[in-house]
Amino acid sequence: MGYNMKKHRIATTISWWHWELLKKHAGKFETQQKALELALECLENNSKQRLALTEEKKFWMCMVSVKTTCLVQKDFLKMLMETADIELHKEYTTRHKPIEYATEYCLNKPLKECSLNEVINGLVVSIRMSHWFDTVDYMDDGGHYTLRITHSLGINNSKITRIGIESIFKTYGVKAESLISEKTIFTKIFKDK
Repeated sequence: MGYNMKKHRIATTISWWHWELLKKHAGKFETQQKALELALECLENNSKQRLALTEEKKFWMCMVSVKTTCLVQKDFLKMLMETADIELHKEYTTRHKPIEYATEYCLNKPLKECSLNEVINGLVVSIRMSHWFDTVDYMDDGGHYTLRITHSLGINNSKITRIGIESIFKTYGVKAESLISEKTIFTKIFKDK
């Protein structure tokens, strides 16, 4: 590099993910300083070619930062779902609104300032990222959206998921109606406030 310039000391905090990257690259480039300098130079040289994060990656980073992710083996999760207290979960969701909080945090604005499409997209990405579900998609059916979810975690998972989905749309101010079975959740989300 050969830059002849005054050196500057920095002190900052970084996420666990970025710390792991820094340790990995510091080993490769000998020091943290060299790894950071190279990263900054790459940003400068490739600023026009930077790839934007996908919506899922943005949400994943948000979920990690608010500590809503937790690795649990899926069979164990199924057992927990089978023994879950649905009424207790309903009270918790009503009081604390966890899905609303996570969505607002990741969209970086209050739910009321989001479009219905933003709320639905945020919810779909969050549901997909949880890896509790086999399929998650939605479609615009004119006067309403239809959210379709399949999973293998039993009826209590369907009940718990319905509670969260209906809670976020009630808070947002639109009506949502769900039909559930042991392996599916179909939710109509009405467009009119």
